[in-house]
Amino acid sequence: MNPCSLDRGGKMAGSRKLNLVSCLADLALFKGMGTAELARIAAFSSTKHLARGEDLFQAGQACEGLYFVVDGLIKLYAKAANGQEKVLEVVSPGGCVCEALAFSESGHGVHAGALMDALVLFVPKPVLVQELERNTGLAMRLLKGLSRRMNGLLKDIEAVTLHSGVQRVVDYLLHAPSVPEEPTQQQNLTVSLPASKGTIASLLSVTPEHFSRILHELQSRGLISVERRQIHILDAQGLAQYV
Repeated sequence: MNPCSLDRGGKMAGSRKLNLVSCLADLALFKGMGTAELARIAAFSSTKHLARGEDLFQAGQACEGLYFVVDGLIKLYAKAANGQEKVLEVVSPGGCVCEALAFSESGHGVHAGALMDALVLFVPKPVLVQELERNTGLAMRLLKGLSRRMNGLLKDIEAVTLHSGVQRVVDYLLHAPSVPEEPTQQQNLTVSLPASKGTIASLLSVTPEHFSRILHELQSRGLISVERRQIHILDAQGLAQYV
C-alpha cells in the first residue's frame, strides 16, 4: 500500500513523517531528492483536508508557501463583485497550486477551492527557500515548472483572444489526457472530463449552454460521442479539421 494513500476516513494512512516523505517523493518538483532531504522538508510540512466547495485560500491572502494536490481537484478562480466566477485552472493530483506566488510579497491574486473532497500538502516558504539555496537541481525544476506555467498562460490568452469557442473546445478535447478505446484502435480515444461540464466551460471561457451546444454539434457530425463526463473521440482527424 502506498504510504501516501488515504484511509477510509479520508485521513493519511501510517505515520505522519513516513506519509509526507512518500508524498514529497511522488511530486515532480522533488524527484531525485534523497530520503534525508525529503525528511528535512517533511518535518516542517503539513497536510490539509478540504471539503467540496471549501476554499484553500482567497484572493488577497498572503502566500505562505506551496500547496500540492495529493487527492481530489483544486480550482483556481476569479470572482466578480456580483458573485460570478471564472475558472482559471483545474489542478489535479501531483500538481502545484500557484507556485509563481511563492516568492512574491504580494497576496494571492485569485481564489483556490476544492471541486471535490481534497487533500493538499503544504510546504512553508522559508523551508522551500532554504532547500533551494542548497539544491540547484530543485531550483532548476522549479524554474522549469514556472516556465511551463507561463507558456500555458500565454497559450490561454491567445486562445481566448484569437480563437472561437468552438476552436477552444476542440483544442481542449484534442490535447486533454486520453486513453485508447481499444488496443487495436488507437485512433479512437476517450477524454474523461476532470470536473463538471460547467467548470470546464468556465475554464474555456464559454457559457455552459454554449459548451453543451458545441458538444452536441460535434456529436451530430459523428466526430465524438458523449456519455456524461466521458467524451469519446470517434474521428480525431476530422475533429482537428472541423475548425
